[in-house]
Amino acid sequence: MILEGADVRLNYFVTGEGAPVTLLHGFTQSGRSWREVIATMPAGYQWVAPDLRGHGQTRIRAGAPCSMDACLSDLEMLWDHLGVERTHLIGYSMGGRLAVHVAVHRPERLRSLLTIGAHAGLDEEAREGRRLGDEALAQRIEQDGLEAFVNYWSSLPLFAGLERRGPSFVAQIRAERMGNTVAGLAASLRGMGAGVMEPLWSDIGRVDVPCTFVAGQLDHGYVASARRLAASVPNGRVEIVLRAGHAVHQERPDAFARVLAGHLAAPAGTSSGASNITSA
Repeated sequence: MILEGADVRLNYFVTGEGAPVTLLHGFTQSGRSWREVIATMPAGYQWVAPDLRGHGQTRIRAGAPCSMDACLSDLEMLWDHLGVERTHLIGYSMGGRLAVHVAVHRPERLRSLLTIGAHAGLDEEAREGRRLGDEALAQRIEQDGLEAFVNYWSSLPLFAGLERRGPSFVAQIRAERMGNTVAGLAASLRGMGAGVMEPLWSDIGRVDVPCTFVAGQLDHGYVASARRLAASVPNGRVEIVLRAGHAVHQERPDAFARVLAGHLAAPAGTSSGASNITSA
């Protein structure tokens, strides 16, 4: 479905009935990347999955921002359109960083927060180097084209765990990445990359909804980030999924579905402190 905004044609899908759950995908993906997880979940939820700016079938007018704040405005427009006052918010990687941004700036719209492979911004000394790296990646997309970039991006060690799903699944992931555009991905890197993201570590403590921070056991840097996030909020917990890397929900969808189901079913206020729970 398409929702027209002032500077955006937001593509999204909605399925199911019940408590709203908004799903935010990672870089080079789209809302479709959540369909496998949705299919494993119990009834009783309304799943809302947009294509974020720069991705999938969402389009923005020339000169419009591709930023965390712009995506937050898109989400509020979508929630208002659907009549969603408060939602569970789930985000992976780039979408996880966006979810943290939303939680800090619009906590009144959230029922709970869950991130996968995410953080709340880079420490100051790391930001400039990452910004320059993201700019170099954006230029690489523009110079080499989409297919060459997708081949490069897919080969990164960060995504090695996806290979264990077999060639058919890998081909599916690649086809989804090829559904993006050069201009969209380059704009996303420049406007939503970790180097330009406003660090939120000093602000996240006011997010008092139930929070679960997920990381794959093999994704060591993000395991540390998950623990730091959980320790930074009043109602946070950590879930480390065994035998998984960065893309936990795609590498081990059944294990992740159990984590997500437990998170959504937990009464508000039952998790306090940084509990470390390893999921088989």
